[in-house]
Amino acid sequence: MKFMKKSFKNMEPYFSKNITDGIILNANESPYNVPDKIIDEYIKRIKKLNFNRYPDMAATDLCNAIANKFNVSNYNVTVGVGSDELIESAFRATLEPNDIVLSFSPSFSMYKVFAELSLAKFIPIDFKNNKFDVDLMLKNIKEYNPKLVLVCSPNNPNGAFLEEEEIKRIASSTNGLVLLDLAYIDFAKYDYTYLGMEFENIIAFRTFSKAMSLPSIRVGYAISSKDNIDMINAIKPPYSVTSQSLILAEIAIKNYDLYKENIEKIKSERNRLINEFIKLGYEVLPSEANFIYLNISNDLYKLLEENKIYIRKFKTGPSRITVGKEEENNALLEVVKSYENCRN
Repeated sequence: MKFMKKSFKNMEPYFSKNITDGIILNANESPYNVPDKIIDEYIKRIKKLNFNRYPDMAATDLCNAIANKFNVSNYNVTVGVGSDELIESAFRATLEPNDIVLSFSPSFSMYKVFAELSLAKFIPIDFKNNKFDVDLMLKNIKEYNPKLVLVCSPNNPNGAFLEEEEIKRIASSTNGLVLLDLAYIDFAKYDYTYLGMEFENIIAFRTFSKAMSLPSIRVGYAISSKDNIDMINAIKPPYSVTSQSLILAEIAIKNYDLYKENIEKIKSERNRLINEFIKLGYEVLPSEANFIYLNISNDLYKLLEENKIYIRKFKTGPSRITVGKEEENNALLEVVKSYENCRN
């Protein structure tokens, strides 16, 4: 990368292989498409769209729909191109060079990238026995006085869930801003999006890309105080979310109940996968997300790919398997059982 500045020379592009054939269990997507009723309504609405006009920069209708769902005012909501655009905007709005960012680790890899782009210092707080080490986080907050604290719950990639009271402890212990990434919260045992309103130093981020089956439109949103939302809006690019995406997201959030059955299916299949892998002798971490996290050998990984079953194998550490439909998970387990039988 000839023209990249020296401080960024070790950065690599974020890449996820586009796969269109086989059983796709590598990107934490929902295995279910958008409910037909939502698509039908979208087709009606899109026929009336003025394609020659810019999108509504304030995303008024969508923000109103989100505000109504969470019982907040529309000025407590903003939307962006995925929740990651909004998270990055919060980084750029708050960080000066050499400011401190604390994040539990491992977690979403772009947190570190966002910090580096802002010339801030990123300090990872390692999980302890694959659980959030809140005491270690509090110790580092006291030592470093961070500008930002990152909490992804349920966490990607290990599925760990941080209890509500622990998040309150973290927020109460810092003068910095807590960015609460709730991309997978629909799959968890309970939701605490409201913390974005209860604490002036918490911004809650959510997305349409996971439980709501809409990664293709790239829409996320943030809920927080008016002051925090105004701060993000001052930084994020104008007109970033297309009119088509705004319309579909609005229809989806208004029809959230249509997703509940499939969310419950995913949670049930997640628990089944965990139990089946444990029966086969694998150590599987508890998960409150739509994926499981476990060690997969290179040989098994290759065998799965040969059978067109695709999971996420990281450069180091365990692998992540997205929960699919029942028949997809059965196919996965069949290959794993076959592999284990050959070994034994």
